[in-house]
Amino acid sequence: MAKYFSNEQQYLGAVPPTPPGDEALGGRMRCYRATIPLDAPKLSPSQNGAGVTTADTVSLCKVPAGMRFIKGTLTSSVSLGTSTISIGNAADAAKYRAAAVFTATDTPTDFGKAVAMANGANNADEEVLLTVATANLPTTAGAKLIIDMIFAGP
Repeated sequence: MAKYFSNEQQYLGAVPPTPPGDEALGGRMRCYRATIPLDAPKLSPSQNGAGVTTADTVSLCKVPAGMRFIKGTLTSSVSLGTSTISIGNAADAAKYRAAAVFTATDTPTDFGKAVAMANGANNADEEVLLTVATANLPTTAGAKLIIDMIFAGP
């Protein structure tokens, strides 16, 4: 019977075994939290907007070079209705989450694209963006959308 190794463990099959050198194996997990007040999203530290509309982006976090994507978690206090949101960067708006509706309320829900999870560490600093693809986000008073982006790194 053959014994196979995951990409992260393949170096154990070498003679002699060598350390994997993978950020996700024994690396430090870092959570980048973004809280978006849906009724008054921030335009700057001192100025609020009226609401996040179609084609708008929201800056979620800036991830330093050398970090590897593990997963993301969405939690909303209200249903986003027919709004579709994607999560990515300026070059690929759906790098981490393809545009889709999110109707769960107060239910943390994990997301992540397999390709993004399997990729190695990012080579440069990256600003992670939420993009509204269809229908404005709700503006319910006091409503919050929370997005946690989890990365591993040295």
